[in-house]
Amino acid sequence: MRFNQKIISLGFALITLALSAACTSESARTEPVTTTTDKGASTAPPAKEVEQRDKSLVRFIHVLPSFAEVDGFVGTAKEFDKVAYRSVTPYKEIPDNQSMFAIKRAGKDGAQPFAQNDEGISGGKHYTAIAMPATDGKATLHVVSDKLTPTAAGKANVRVVHASPDAGEVDVFVKGQTSSLFSGVNPQAVTNYSDVDPMTVTLEVRPQGAKTVALTIPNVSFEAGHLYTIVVAGKAKGTPKLEAIKIDDKLDGMMNDARPTPAAMR
Repeated sequence: MRFNQKIISLGFALITLALSAACTSESARTEPVTTTTDKGASTAPPAKEVEQRDKSLVRFIHVLPSFAEVDGFVGTAKEFDKVAYRSVTPYKEIPDNQSMFAIKRAGKDGAQPFAQNDEGISGGKHYTAIAMPATDGKATLHVVSDKLTPTAAGKANVRVVHASPDAGEVDVFVKGQTSSLFSGVNPQAVTNYSDVDPMTVTLEVRPQGAKTVALTIPNVSFEAGHLYTIVVAGKAKGTPKLEAIKIDDKLDGMMNDARPTPAAMR
């Protein structure tokens, strides 16, 4: 009987520990965050340490087809220099009293910005500034919160950024499945995260309500405990062609025992 009671007590302790970790706010997290793209990996310091320095963590994504390189400004400071098209910068510590974000042509520090956004940021939190085109082709700048907190046990989190100017509303499917992963994603929209099981799949981006496929994204692996951002960039007609940029964020040290399993790899 005592042995069973010890097992039950241990079980409750593990559940309490897991719930406590999941409920900890983003700015109180003590794990570094490793970000992986097709260009490589980078690691940002723990959010709690950054918050204690009165800083936020900001990265920059450039998916404006009309510009080979851009500079990203926060306040009056050039924080991101010569960011190439399709690039995702590492997170950078930015004073949390800043709110004005702007983009300029690379090397044109004295010029007027061709897009800007006034967005407050909070200490210890992660943000992504995304330079992307509107449906009329004009440059826009969006600043979104990345909300890097632990996923549900055994799950991955996935969201989509629709950065194509001419693809219209889109649905995102796992190939071979009849229900969409995301439905009716508008141009310039950033979806909320969706929980998914660990798996390796082919994703299909389709015009809303259609069965035709505008973009196929093969061999996409989702691992438990990881948070993924899929950026749909480029043009449905013309160049550069429609493509996907996958960003993989992971709170280092978080335990996850579920591995991707093959699914919809036809």
